Amino acid sequence: MRKSQLVAGLSLTAALVGGAFSAFAAEGGTQIDAISVCAGSEDAMVLNTGRCDTLESFSADRHCFEGLYKLDETGAVVLGQAASAETSEDGLTWTFTLRDDITWSDGQPVTSADFAYGIQYLRDQAGSYSTILDMIDTVETPDDKTLVFHMAYPCSYLPAVLAVPFSYPVRQDIAEAQGEAYATDPDKAVYNGAYTVTDWTHQASLTMVKRDDYYDADKITVGEIDWQLMTDTTTKQASFQSGDIMFSDSVVEETAASMEGQGLQYAPGYNNYCALFNLSTGNDVLKDEKVRRALMLSVDRDRLVSIRNMNDTVANSYTPNGLTNSEGTDFTSTVAPWYSDDYDANVAEAKQLLADAGYPDGEGFPALRYIVGNEDRKAIAEAVVGDWSANLGIDSITVETVENFFSTRSSGDFDIAYFGWYMDYPDISNMLGTMVTGANDAGYSSEDYDAAFKAATSSMDEAEQWAQYDKCEEILAKDVPAVPLFFSQNSYLFDDTDYQGLVYYCGAPFFGYLTKTA
Repeated sequence: MRKSQLVAGLSLTAALVGGAFSAFAAEGGTQIDAISVCAGSEDAMVLNTGRCDTLESFSADRHCFEGLYKLDETGAVVLGQAASAETSEDGLTWTFTLRDDITWSDGQPVTSADFAYGIQYLRDQAGSYSTILDMIDTVETPDDKTLVFHMAYPCSYLPAVLAVPFSYPVRQDIAEAQGEAYATDPDKAVYNGAYTVTDWTHQASLTMVKRDDYYDADKITVGEIDWQLMTDTTTKQASFQSGDIMFSDSVVEETAASMEGQGLQYAPGYNNYCALFNLSTGNDVLKDEKVRRALMLSVDRDRLVSIRNMNDTVANSYTPNGLTNSEGTDFTSTVAPWYSDDYDANVAEAKQLLADAGYPDGEGFPALRYIVGNEDRKAIAEAVVGDWSANLGIDSITVETVENFFSTRSSGDFDIAYFGWYMDYPDISNMLGTMVTGANDAGYSSEDYDAAFKAATSSMDEAEQWAQYDKCEEILAKDVPAVPLFFSQNSYLFDDTDYQGLVYYCGAPFFGYLTKTA
């Protein structure tokens, strides 16, 4: 496989070692019978790989399913179910040979047809990631062990994409027999990864047990993983502090300082934090570009960063910083900022735009519902709403914490919603792909944007890629389907005193390589 191609301005090697993951070395540790963790709520625990679209589901699915590629104990993307991979000179044909020793949890061999069906199944689900493998034009399965991808365009970052659960194989007989119930209970799926799901007490916990017949079982050091399904951040942190769990996917932001040295970890990451507008089924006022831009301009982002106090940086573009080209230039330095550095001037422009839209000083502005998933996000949303009130006179927007946040947002039952994208793999396409038609909960669609994005991802020329990605940012800045607030690092709680070997890749932890410290 050629490794000299550029991954949309980021070489594959750089992508895997430049902050995409963190791993705690496991040398000298002892194996573990069982651990208890919290890395998601019931709402986020989607074991149907054709529908998974949260960091929590990616984490869980990496344990019980496996793709052509996987993460090794250092967090690097390596061959998984594939024994070998070859690319044609023009990059338009990828040929994979599967391992001979891979099986599903019911004993049946994993075949090339399972991977081919997995790709079709993903597309048929019409979910958040249904178009992410569109660089694969057609799939051939000459025999049970050979899988051939004919590409619509060259894609040098394909291995990183194929290591994410949405590209994993699906057993057609099981999926079709279960229908909508597929993978919603332990007995409604079969698993080809290191673990099998043995119990799922909905709204409470999910248990995975190591598969002794997994081909790489000798490297899996944790026998059982008990996933505690929690939504409330305070409850998660209390469970961590009491020792009931050894990992929590979040920390109470207002108490973060007190958790320094007590398990708080920061992972440098490519993460944006936004307020998302519902342009499809939300209030009609949000269909007015002047209104959306006024709301975007009038937010005091410096204040938001100080409120969180979590090492965030102010966002003046949709794509976060940290993605560099072969010369080390950060992509965000090439993007025209969405707004001026002069906050007072921004507020003045926002007031005029709102008046032009027919709402001088907020008069007559309709009631809007701004939804979030937890109390920390509620605090930020309330601060944003406070800016809209103080600067624009809008007092009709209420913030609501909803229990089943992700499903509520995807169903379109909101006007404004929290949206944060922690990249699945470190490439500009992964961030800007979230605003392609059909791939976002905003209901945003732009033919010009889609064309620029396709031109970028179809090109193997770095300069041309970045020119088209810059155009994508320019279009988003004009259309404002979302309000970029800040770029955040991921924070989590991990008992690094008693455990080592955690792999934390783009916001999704893998626990199978953990050991107890000697």
